[in-house]
Amino acid sequence: MHPVLVLIPVATLFLGPRLWANHVLRQHNRQEEDLPLTARELARELLDAHDLQQVRVESTDLGDHYDPRTRAVRLARDKIDRKSLTALTTAAHEVAHAIQHASDYGPFIWRGRLARVARVAGEAGFVLLLAVPVTAMTGRRPVPPEVVGTAALTMLGTGMAAQLAALPSELDASFTRALPMLEENYIDAEQVQAARQILTACSMTYIASSLLSILHVWPWLGPKPGATALQAGLTRPTGTRTRYHEHNRRQPARRHRRPGTAAALVRKYGKPLIREWIRLSRQG
Repeated sequence: MHPVLVLIPVATLFLGPRLWANHVLRQHNRQEEDLPLTARELARELLDAHDLQQVRVESTDLGDHYDPRTRAVRLARDKIDRKSLTALTTAAHEVAHAIQHASDYGPFIWRGRLARVARVAGEAGFVLLLAVPVTAMTGRRPVPPEVVGTAALTMLGTGMAAQLAALPSELDASFTRALPMLEENYIDAEQVQAARQILTACSMTYIASSLLSILHVWPWLGPKPGATALQAGLTRPTGTRTRYHEHNRRQPARRHRRPGTAAALVRKYGKPLIREWIRLSRQG
């Protein structure tokens, strides 16, 4: 199969929901003076209504999020002091995460734990994968493909688990908590559908990211290279003889090294790194 036939669906799966979400957020981010509060005021009022006076409301340049470590709801500068449906819906969603944290909502707690494990596993796996070319070239024997596969699977698998664990928390924050809070006192019946569309578009980005993380892990769960050929050799009738076997009977035994994942990584990353190091050494 041509790689383009694989890349196009993957790019569509990943970029399509994000483009749609950006379009919906921009569409409903216009100033509406009939809305009762700005995003900052709404977040503060909702937090106080749930006895969460210790949770701060802050502006940020890193994107809208709730930080459980510092107990802060952070909203982007283009939303925090704005009266728009996008700003209010975003504020209600992040406040919902603060409420989940305060109530020890299971999926939210596990999401945080898995995210921490994924960070550690990702850093360890990244270091190990970088060390593979160096180890393979300085030692007499390459790193076994099983080690490389285990490192990659651990790094990608923990990230996939954290991404999947985020889905229940995000859906609950959007549709079980944020939308009812907005519908109850802050937006009218005509605006409820638009708020639902905003939350749905944002939720689709999380679903797309989860599917993409599964696609990253899936190739590492398939059969090992050469397994099909090995099985074919094992199932060959014992009485058959080929020219290859006859030739091997007359030749001394040789060690055949089958290229594996480690060799591929050496060719792809190791040689360019060494060439760049040599080039910089000569310049110095």
